[in-house]
Amino acid sequence: MKQFILVISILCFYISSFAQEIWVVDNPHSNLRFEVGWEDFSVRTGEFKTFEGLVETDSRDDLSNATFEFIVDASSVDVIADRLADHVKSDKFLEVEKFPEITFYSKGATRTSDSTYISTGKLTIHGVEKNQDVAIWVKGFKATKKGDVFGLEVTLIVNKKEFGLVWGSPRLAENIKLVAYLLYKMKKEE
Repeated sequence: MKQFILVISILCFYISSFAQEIWVVDNPHSNLRFEVGWEDFSVRTGEFKTFEGLVETDSRDDLSNATFEFIVDASSVDVIADRLADHVKSDKFLEVEKFPEITFYSKGATRTSDSTYISTGKLTIHGVEKNQDVAIWVKGFKATKKGDVFGLEVTLIVNKKEFGLVWGSPRLAENIKLVAYLLYKMKKEE
């Protein structure tokens, strides 16, 4: 009987480990944009060109127990005005040579509707780590010729001063809105 229970326990563990799916961001089909108020009348916009991320989940129907990881190459920031991009990358703001990555990590999310979640995780910008709420909208899953994919729209509001980013104030607003449109594909076995 003990052997039977042991075999069933091992089988359950084996099956549950197979149930985990790892999804990685398909960078060429995704984007990460930001906007920040300028002079109370206008908005400056830009994007980060290089980033990677993964979602590890045991259910496509419920991401409540999913793990979310996202890494942004801070030096890949791009804005319309080259001069402004240089300021953002410099020691006046992101200090990309000293702090080359912006990261987010979370274990789990709270479901707010059939397709939306709030995930609270650790956001690190400019070497400062803070808890950050991120709104997640699951756009859906789809089978394609190249494999399964799914889409997320992710939104967060970052208070730049909380991360030691003071350049541009008061002309540049304190809150920066980031929106990511992310296409994920199933990670292939290596």
